[in-house]
Amino acid sequence: MASTVSGQPARPPGQLDPQDAYGEFRYPILVLAVTTSTAGFLDSFAFLRYGSFVANQSGNVLFIGVGAAGRQPAWPAALASLVAFGIGAGLVARLRATGTVRTSAARGIAAVVVATAAWSAVNVLLEYGRSGPQSRAALAALGGLAMGSLATLFVRTAGVATTITYQSGTVAKTGERIVGWIAGPGNSRSQARKGSLLGLLTLAAYAVGGALGTLAQQWPLWVPVWATLALAAVALALRRR
Repeated sequence: MASTVSGQPARPPGQLDPQDAYGEFRYPILVLAVTTSTAGFLDSFAFLRYGSFVANQSGNVLFIGVGAAGRQPAWPAALASLVAFGIGAGLVARLRATGTVRTSAARGIAAVVVATAAWSAVNVLLEYGRSGPQSRAALAALGGLAMGSLATLFVRTAGVATTITYQSGTVAKTGERIVGWIAGPGNSRSQARKGSLLGLLTLAAYAVGGALGTLAQQWPLWVPVWATLALAAVALALRRR
């Protein structure tokens, strides 16, 4: 059976891949940049306000370990975010799998927007967690749930593995692809170049989002609201079947 460049079985002509941004969105590169920068935007906000990440779960695993050693008082928020992220990813993946391919991405976006909107409302009600560690842990859980949902939106772009909410793998893969672009065999350099550029775009978008999330700290009540609007706008790029 024929395979795609990512090693996945090739789909019949005309059948879209619900895990590839190119199959689901009319402007896949723009969608990749918007979703990844939004994840970075929310991650920096959550880290500075709640003391934990909502997208970067590798960091939260470390915080839990440092907390067990008595050096990270915000570890309950990190644990709450990590558990909620897994739940969100699992539930939305199941939601997308129970319907048709035609509506998979639409259901995924709807779930992400609902989860982020709920987080936005509670962030306002709890005043961005300034009342104490319990409120920050609750808000970190809601943020983790929203980002876990976002992580399922797509995992490839033009057949190349891309991630939205966590970037450790992106760094490793981008380094591998850059070396392949420079020193790989001739017939693989084109694909390595595409993967390198997509990886660099993803990392740059996440970093820009982090910078914007830091600058937005002076309006802490509204940061998740702005992210909700950005993610809702992604629905406008869905392909019409």
